[in-house]
Parts: sequence; structure tokens; C-alpha cells
Amino acid sequence: MRSVITWAKGTLKKKVNQEITDSRASTPRERNIADFLVSDIIGVGATRIDERYQASLGMELARVVHFEACQSLPFGGVLCMVPFLLANGLLSYNSYYCERLKGYYDFDIIIMMLSFMYLCRIRTPEQLKHHSPGELGKLLGLDRVPEAKCLRAIFKELTNQQKAGEWNAYLAQEWIDSEQPAMYYIDGHVQVYHGHLATLGKKHVSRQRLCLPGMMEFWVNNMDGLPYFFITGQVNEKLQQVIEEQIVPHLNEMPYIKEQVNNVDPMAPKYTMVFDREAYSPVFFQFL
Repeated sequence: MRSVITWAKGTLKKKVNQEITDSRASTPRERNIADFLVSDIIGVGATRIDERYQASLGMELARVVHFEACQSLPFGGVLCMVPFLLANGLLSYNSYYCERLKGYYDFDIIIMMLSFMYLCRIRTPEQLKHHSPGELGKLLGLDRVPEAKCLRAIFKELTNQQKAGEWNAYLAQEWIDSEQPAMYYIDGHVQVYHGHLATLGKKHVSRQRLCLPGMMEFWVNNMDGLPYFFITGQVNEKLQQVIEEQIVPHLNEMPYIKEQVNNVDPMAPKYTMVFDREAYSPVFFQFL
């Protein structure tokens, strides 16, 4: 298949065989026209009017997510990450969170949307207004993604169930059991606080070379730097104290490590922890 060079723009365009091209695939221009045609009825990009009307009446929807053929879809590459997200237990939250009783967007859609936002470097719901809601919706098999106000309301439904700790513990246990690591890398990171409701001590933030108010988060990672879990410290907790009082007891409760404790020589090390000089102490090493 030949390529044609556009000298004016310096771009390379591939000459596509017209017989292979899918005529049903919509172009960005066609999608934008369809999105704005319904903007006066129910909102920009909300083209599935019947389903949204049924959801507003509290009716059960048979099929909300279905994908359509599209050309030149922004952020389309994030779909390649879906198998990896599912393999790491993204939708295992169902075992801990109750289903949403009503609404057009269920929790599965919201969890996948949060993952896509992270992959697309969209840090807050308010930043969604800088992107086309219809184009982002096509990635999820929807007509459009929820606006920031609706998204935060669904976040509140999730957080009110207060199951994040249990889900995090389950994921950490699954990852450790599957990898069965012998070494755990522990490091502290400063979570900078920018609000005015709390008075926190200042800590040195190396990436900004400043002392800023914040809390310490102590992360436990594998050899590749991928995290298993993290523990949020108190105001003045040090790494040595967190390892002794929280990280070691938490690791000892893991089924894989319990099995190692029962099967290995009592004098042999059960696992190895790697950390920086902040927790250096020969007395502490002997205690461990």
C-alpha cells in the first residue's frame, strides 16, 4: 500500500483502499454534528434519548453499553489497556460494593471511566470540560460521559459505602499470592496538603525542593516498583515506626507469607525488606 506525502504540512498519509474502508464508521465531523443536534433536547452528545428517559423513570435498562464503529477516535489507545486492567482485578470491587439501584451510569462504567481518565492524564472531573463528552463516551460504549457534577455525585455514592480499605487489602493479597515475592521495597512519599481546614507540619518535598504541609504515605512495592499497598502515617510518624507497627504485621497476615512461616526453618528469614537510610539502625535490624 503506497503512502502520499503532503509537503505543505509535512505529514505522511496512507493511501487507503476504498474497498476495505468501512462505510458505517463515523468520522469526527459526523459525530460532532450528531452530538450538537441533540444538545437542545437533553445535552451535548446525549444521543441515546430512549435509554436516558427510561433511566430517569427508574426503569431497568437491558443494554446501555454497546460500541459503534468510529474513525479517528481520540485516546483510542487506552482500549489496549483494558485486558491488563481486568487481569489486575479492576472489577473485583463488585464483591465489596453494592450495585447502583438506579441511574443511567452504573458503577462498572464509573470505575472504567476513572481508569481511562488516569490513562488519559485527566486528573479531575472538572478537566473533562476540556474534552468532548461524546468522544470520551465512545471509548466506554456510551453516547457521552457524565458531567463533573453528576460524576462527583456518583463518587459520593461509592465513598459512602467505605469499602476501599477492604478492597485494597483483597487486591494486595491477590497480587502477593500471584507473584510470591521474596523482597519488598518500602519508601515514603509526601502527600502535599493544599487546603486550609487542617494544620499540618511541613515536610521536605524533594521533587519541588520545598518544605510544604502534608502527610506521609509509606508504599510497599515489588522489585519492578509496582505497589502492593500503602499506609498513611500520622502527623510525625517515621519510617522505622511504621515498619514495626503496621507494615510488618500487615505482611505477616498475608496467606503466602503465613505458609512460608510454617514451612521454612524458624531461623531463616521469611522475606526481605528494602528501605533507605531513614530507617537505618543496627538495633532495629536486630529486632526485625
